Amino acid sequence: MIEQNVLLITFDFSQRGKSGTGLAAGSLLAACHAHPEFGSTFLIDHIPISMSQPKELTPKDVVSFIRGQCDVCQLSHIALACYVWSSHLVEPLMQLFRTQGFEGKFILGGYEVHGGTCFDKYPTGDAYIVGNAEFTLLEAIFDSNIAGRKIYHDQDRPSDFAILPSPYLANGNLYSAIPLKQGQQMVHWETKRGCNFKCNFCQHRDLSGVSVRSFDLERIKSELDQFKAKDVKKINVLDPIFNNPSDNHLEILKYCIGIRLSSELNLQVRFEFITEEFLKLCRQLNVSLEFGLQTVVPSEFKVIDRPNNLKVISQKIELLKTYEIPFLVSLIYGLPLQTVDSFNESIRFLKDQCVKDVVAYPLMLLEGTKLKNESKKWLLVEKVIDDSLIPHVVSSSSFNEREYHEMRNISLSLSNRDMDGIA
Repeated sequence: MIEQNVLLITFDFSQRGKSGTGLAAGSLLAACHAHPEFGSTFLIDHIPISMSQPKELTPKDVVSFIRGQCDVCQLSHIALACYVWSSHLVEPLMQLFRTQGFEGKFILGGYEVHGGTCFDKYPTGDAYIVGNAEFTLLEAIFDSNIAGRKIYHDQDRPSDFAILPSPYLANGNLYSAIPLKQGQQMVHWETKRGCNFKCNFCQHRDLSGVSVRSFDLERIKSELDQFKAKDVKKINVLDPIFNNPSDNHLEILKYCIGIRLSSELNLQVRFEFITEEFLKLCRQLNVSLEFGLQTVVPSEFKVIDRPNNLKVISQKIELLKTYEIPFLVSLIYGLPLQTVDSFNESIRFLKDQCVKDVVAYPLMLLEGTKLKNESKKWLLVEKVIDDSLIPHVVSSSSFNEREYHEMRNISLSLSNRDMDGIA
């Protein structure tokens, strides 16, 4: 008899060639499928909501779509993903589901769920998951003692984390949580979660427990074998810093070489950790690298707790060019103390290094981050500026909204990856 009938609702920006089930949802589903009561007393289904046109998407549209897929009155729980691009929908959705006859429990999780603000931000919720949710989602589902609102904190359980089932492998089931087609164009993948660094604008620093948790190496190898067998064209690795010197990133690359993996590997890395051994391995694979430099201006990178050793970075850029490894560098505009001139200073630094591929992203104030908590100190003002409906910082103590749009136009000129037009 099914006692726990759960619906997981996520809000996804679909990318061409990617599976319809995102990595976060797939990992949650894989953990649920591995539960001994799954299929007997417990079921979970997943409905992704496309965020390709968020401006036109209303809570009423979402509820209507969900009701066309399932009978919400038969559900024991509805789990909702709370991210910066979906946060504005969550509370209205819960209220609408209540008016439509849903009497079960709402479970909220995702980076925008923070222990200090979740009750005020999502007052209709019942269970709030802070941190990784693979174990705490199951805990909330089977908790018969939810009376009022309750926060579930991801605990420091590295041994459990190491044995999390893979969303890309069947794990003894009939199917994997994220099915792959032969010749799949792209997958999102991770070998670890969390980050050793404490950039104050970033939510990676707020994961509970240890700062970085790695997946079991045998699981990683099995996933790579699966990607090889399915002839996956591109693997976007979501690790905040893939080339952390304290982990097994070199062994992973060696394994890729050993199985003759032809997929493009897109890796997020840090300049200071680049070594010749790493680049020699990359050169034997189809690798592209991404560096989140953010800013080269000392006053700015000190404010965001993101120090940069510019001398070392210049040396590493030369090394990258020597090994002919393609790489992209990203900056942020809208930072505290930033001006149009200082933003251009960061761009000029990269131009002087002959870096061809540069992008710049607008600053967002993410829930639970130190920078969001200090926003009044820097007079940071947020505003929705595009159809994503995501608020961005548009003015501060150092720039006004007109100057913000000047920086935004500069960033748009970078998107064609042509540095020649930057003075």
